[in-house]
Amino acid sequence: MDSEFLFLTGEGLGVNEVHEVAFGLRKVQIAEEAKKRIIESREMLDLWVDEEKIVYGITTGFGPLVSVLIPKKHQSDLQENLIRSHSSNVGPLFSKEEVRAAMLLRINAFCKGYSAIRLETVELMVAMLNKGLHPCVPQFGSVGASGDLTPSSHIALSLMGEGKTEYQGEILDTKEALKKTGLEPVKLMAKEGLALINGTTMMTGVAALQVYDTWNLIRTAEAISALSIEVLLGSIEPFLVRAHELAKPHPGQINTAYNLSEMLKDSKLIWTKEKLKEIQEKLQNTVKENGNVTDSSIHVQNVYSLRATPQILGAVRDALDYITRQITTEMNSANDNPLFFKDMDMVYQGAHFHGQPVAMPMDMLSISLTEIAILSERRLNKMLDRKRSEGLTPFLAGDKFGLRCGFEGAQYIPTSLVAECRTMCVPASIQSIPSNEENQDVVSMGLVAARKARDIKEKISYVLSVELLVACNAAEERGIENLSSVGKKVYDLVRADISKYDEDRQMSLDIEKMNSLIKEGSIVTEIKKIIPDLK
Repeated sequence: MDSEFLFLTGEGLGVNEVHEVAFGLRKVQIAEEAKKRIIESREMLDLWVDEEKIVYGITTGFGPLVSVLIPKKHQSDLQENLIRSHSSNVGPLFSKEEVRAAMLLRINAFCKGYSAIRLETVELMVAMLNKGLHPCVPQFGSVGASGDLTPSSHIALSLMGEGKTEYQGEILDTKEALKKTGLEPVKLMAKEGLALINGTTMMTGVAALQVYDTWNLIRTAEAISALSIEVLLGSIEPFLVRAHELAKPHPGQINTAYNLSEMLKDSKLIWTKEKLKEIQEKLQNTVKENGNVTDSSIHVQNVYSLRATPQILGAVRDALDYITRQITTEMNSANDNPLFFKDMDMVYQGAHFHGQPVAMPMDMLSISLTEIAILSERRLNKMLDRKRSEGLTPFLAGDKFGLRCGFEGAQYIPTSLVAECRTMCVPASIQSIPSNEENQDVVSMGLVAARKARDIKEKISYVLSVELLVACNAAEERGIENLSSVGKKVYDLVRADISKYDEDRQMSLDIEKMNSLIKEGSIVTEIKKIIPDLK
């Protein structure tokens, strides 16, 4: 974080910056060059309005009412009627962080200088963001076609001094919240209502926060994978980076293999190159001595949930690279309609508001997150199954298994959550239902997709939490002194908050503590101190 303020230009905004602003770590300012563009686009609109040229949503009605011509004397009524009528979402409220992300992205879109909104209107939104005024936005209702019309209307409504706004933990009438912070509402003028709501603001804001969190989750999942591979006495051979580079060079796969090989390289539990050579010689001698078909009881390859980790998590990484590119592009786009292009002296009337470029990546994110959990649950099951755990006690209940249940109950949580996440992976982006007198005849359901990915992400974090608890218990049975440097660091982080299981106790509180540890990113932060070039 370079400074207290993030200067917005309409370009170069990344998910890290969105996260910083969303969580109140930075304030924002409009860069001077962006202010100039905003003013110039507004001047172009004012000229067209003065000449009473026919432009959608400015001198016409909205949607299928585009054929209705509106004289310029009604410009404020037209825009404010749009906002009031479309402030119709229902259900629980978006978090203040999600609302802040949406507000930031709308401001950044205006900074491109194509939306023809007045600078004073944009500056009010900046002031609200910086002072911590957060419009109350219900979650249910957007179809993601003309962007997020309904949730964005709740944000726009607050600029008018109407609706409800959260300030310092209290829900207030917006007029009162503005007064407390020394701000005045604006009277919307030509095109401003449309500029404020006709775009992918809410879906992209929610999406950006999920992308940020998922990068932490994938690296955390790799660290948990490494610890589980250690305690299950896995082989390091499948993570030989050169083998991936030569034979199957998917970038994500190579990066995951690298991370795992670095995390495991000083473990005393895994099958190293030397150990594999020793086993090879032993098996060769067995064949020579017996001279017949012989069951050696030694599996020279691990099960897929260990061995195929680079191929599986690598595919998630590659998907996340694509998702990040898509969301980043949308974050730095002018996605309302119409747009004013001064250099071409034209008003562009198109469909940049459509949410399909966000909806499809968010569906992919749901699938990718669920794949992380599927892999995690399989390793967890192997650690708890005495027939498959390479000598660990049943359910890691210790010597008194039977009297003690160990992690028998905790195992049900990931099993249930993985099943639930699978049901949530049905794509939202193909669930188009026409509306608006068939004007919106193909819609994206982009915000539905983003909310779904968010909800799946929350569940996946719990799945990983249980696996990590189990892996730490398994590490104690194997001997902490035998862990790799990274494995020991992860183990110590866990045990700093969660004590050993010397007897059965309520698991829920420990799972919640573990979930917080994963979400705050401290596991990845500590590993980077050991592996500075962690991918």
